[in-house]
Amino acid sequence: MGAIPAALVLLFALGAPAKTSSKSTQKRRPPDPRIIGLGRSCHKNKDCKHKAHRCLHLSDANGKPLATAFCALPCKTYEAGTTPARPGFPAIDAETTKKLMKKPPPPRCPAKFQCRSAGSGVPIDMCVRE
Repeated sequence: MGAIPAALVLLFALGAPAKTSSKSTQKRRPPDPRIIGLGRSCHKNKDCKHKAHRCLHLSDANGKPLATAFCALPCKTYEAGTTPARPGFPAIDAETTKKLMKKPPPPRCPAKFQCRSAGSGVPIDMCVRE
């Protein structure tokens, strides 16, 4: 009775839970505030949750405006975040010029969103979920 079979010890060792924390150590980042409230119904731009949102009014097939509208996020312009043109560019300092030219432009929409071009019933370039 004093000896425990090796198979039983191995079974117990594999089945015993390890003492590790189940919570992840990384905190979840809050979502981008620009995407909260997209698609919500509105009457004016002021009714949308974020100041970047625009209230887009829908129309029927004949072009008659409907009473319904929704909050949409317009895409940023291509020029957003780039250096404005100035006299004497490129700069005298070649290293500064290289840094400016290598820096990629910022994204036009938040993560997991892509820009949909205006046209076919859409009045503005707007961000849509992928």
